[in-house]
Amino acid sequence: MSQCPVCGNDIILTDVACKFCGAPLDTTSADPAPDIPHRIVNIERGRPLVETALKQMENELARARTDRVRVVTLIHGYGSTGKGGRIRMECRKVLDQLSRRKKINFAIAGEKFRKRTGPGKALLHRFPHLERDCASDFSNPGVTIVVI
Repeated sequence: MSQCPVCGNDIILTDVACKFCGAPLDTTSADPAPDIPHRIVNIERGRPLVETALKQMENELARARTDRVRVVTLIHGYGSTGKGGRIRMECRKVLDQLSRRKKINFAIAGEKFRKRTGPGKALLHRFPHLERDCASDFSNPGVTIVVI
């Protein structure tokens, strides 16, 4: 037995695809570096300016891509005014642009990230370990889940 590099479930070495997430399994690959399933990035730490936070987000996403991270939880906060902060709004605009340009697969706003419905359910089916890793992110408007 081995583990699927995408979802981490046990697989049989002779399988062509993971029966849990459907990811193709390449047993002939000479690249021993496994994918890292999840990383948490806090771009609101230190209360940066919007431009600084966006630059940090872009740098961290590029680093995640290089490190073969599959899912990134971006902590951008909700804003101290209670209306949703500028970092959050601008971060999501940039993520939308990155998605349209195919630089990321998609992003799920924390307030729409649910276990049993919608894109959150599909994401948890593909990456079951996220249910444990992202327990505090469900329905949280201060985060965005990014699938690279």
